[in-house]
Amino acid sequence: MIPRIFSHSRRERDGLFSLSRRDSEAVKGARGANAAVAECEGCGSTAGAVSCQSIFDELLARDFSDAAYFRVHRLLVDTYSLQHPDRYCASAKSLAAHLTGLCALLERGGDRAVGVAALRTWLDGRPRIQRPATPRFRGRLTVADVRKARAPEAYAAAVERWAQSTWKAYSSLHRLARGWVAEALDRRIPIRSR
Repeated sequence: MIPRIFSHSRRERDGLFSLSRRDSEAVKGARGANAAVAECEGCGSTAGAVSCQSIFDELLARDFSDAAYFRVHRLLVDTYSLQHPDRYCASAKSLAAHLTGLCALLERGGDRAVGVAALRTWLDGRPRIQRPATPRFRGRLTVADVRKARAPEAYAAAVERWAQSTWKAYSSLHRLARGWVAEALDRRIPIRSR
């Protein structure tokens, strides 16, 4: 039998547990009634009791259950990942995947549902890349803003605005991302059109 190294459950480690009513009142009392809601360390969202990860999971479930929402799936994933890089862009390769994915989708018109095959092929090889530092500010819009959109058209537009906001926040890495995209495309694999 393998010993259990962590005493916390998976939900606790992932930050998805909730406090009891008594404990939450104690925390509120300790911070003061007018204390600000804690910000997400990744994107800065102050969505309250609902974590960014649970909103993301909700949107992923909707993407996979309705094709009208899935049409911006890859755009959603790359944007969320870049706003939460400590979890989703820990390695150079994972950062490159999401950064080049967003770059190709926004600047070259790749398929927003599934992304760009040439980038996946490039990343499946052994690209010589180093992980740059990510910006501290990662965009003024967050996954919580996207959650508000209920109809497929409004959802696609919200994901697009969120992606543009995040891409703008990563402006210090645009040159690097464009270079990686160019390197991937030099393999002569075309980007699919929308």
